[in-house]
Amino acid sequence: MKKKLLYMALFAISINTIAQVGIQTPTPQHSLHVNGSLQVVKDINVGGNANTKGNSGNRGEFLMSTGTGNAPVWKSIESENFLKVIYVGNKTDISPASGSYTGTHTTPVNTHENYSQTYIFNVSNKIDNAYLTYNSGTGLFTVVKAGFYNIVPYVTYDLNLNPSGQTAGTANSYIQRVSPSQTTLAGISTGHGERTTGLNHNLSSINFFNPGDTFRIRCRYTQDFRISSGNIHISYLTP
Repeated sequence: MKKKLLYMALFAISINTIAQVGIQTPTPQHSLHVNGSLQVVKDINVGGNANTKGNSGNRGEFLMSTGTGNAPVWKSIESENFLKVIYVGNKTDISPASGSYTGTHTTPVNTHENYSQTYIFNVSNKIDNAYLTYNSGTGLFTVVKAGFYNIVPYVTYDLNLNPSGQTAGTANSYIQRVSPSQTTLAGISTGHGERTTGLNHNLSSINFFNPGDTFRIRCRYTQDFRISSGNIHISYLTP
């Protein structure tokens, strides 16, 4: 029995003359060479020396190589200027549920804030509350963590309820900072001819926000209108 165990150990682990250890390989290429799967139940500690155990990183961090001969280091996504998607939402209904919102009926349309409607995403597919929160009743986003936010909404308008002669006009969609002061961060205006039954806008904005700042997506049209299906994704960048 002892001999059998010894043979198995020698087969599984080979140690060459320069103290390289091979598991399931007779020709290890590094100090430890594993030819197979590796299961780690607890920490992975990198760096350190003969007297310290190294660093196991923080929750959510990943290992980044620092080149041959150097220990890898733990990094956060934000530290490497990656885009971290923190919110994904959809609008799957039509607002209002019956009838239409009142249009400005005068131009220029972008001067009529009172006729604007907030685009509300009734489905939140993903949200990271460490960065922002979302109120699906008001359509208001509130920033939790300071930094740059990339806001990319896609909105659509529905004009099917408008009678003949009341569809031509100008649509204006915009990303609006509400607090600490009301400001348009990005916007688009497009003109449309008679019997236009639907239209869509793509917007994008990258702006710095402080904790407590709020923003929303707004829509308005010359004629009466409804707002229909759309989506949004928001990403966080390193401050």
